[in-house]
Amino acid sequence: MQTINKIDALAMYRKKMESFSPIPDEEFNQLAEKLHEKHFAKGEVLLKEGQVCKEFYFIISGCIRSFSLEQGREVNVKFFFENDTACEFTSFRSQEPSSFYMIVMEDTDVFCGIKAEIVPVFTQEAVLHLLLFRFFQDLYFREEEHSNSFKLLTPEERYNYLVEHTPQYLTRIPLVHLASYLGISRETLTRIRQRQA
Repeated sequence: MQTINKIDALAMYRKKMESFSPIPDEEFNQLAEKLHEKHFAKGEVLLKEGQVCKEFYFIISGCIRSFSLEQGREVNVKFFFENDTACEFTSFRSQEPSSFYMIVMEDTDVFCGIKAEIVPVFTQEAVLHLLLFRFFQDLYFREEEHSNSFKLLTPEERYNYLVEHTPQYLTRIPLVHLASYLGISRETLTRIRQRQA
């Protein structure tokens, strides 16, 4: 790790995991033993459309972007920051080719979990089953909230929601990517920002 020592990084990971469910020391240590420290440089591609996702990344520092290509145009679907777990979970679970790309937006330090190594730990320990259930429950509700924002909110209301709930999006994501994420053109996003300046 370049930005934080491993002990602090593990404490950060444990705190995040225990926000879903408590983990006894023994089970956490089994899990921690399977995590690999990795550093990625800005611009590195972690996953391409058509590849099978075999890893997840708990972000210690940095940012990862997930997008699909629609008629040659990038459509941003997710941004992952510190304390997030970046993964294309559908492909990871089914081991079918991904429909998405994942690319590093900033120099990024992570704990990497490899499916073949980490799944046996989760399947052997009942306490980790509960953690996984609550993790995916939380993930589902956040995805549902994001999906509903496109059905219920205007583009300006979606932008205001980001301002209030995820301000790091506004300072760390280039406008072209942010506009795509909001489902609007860069010009529309610029007008919204000018109205609120």
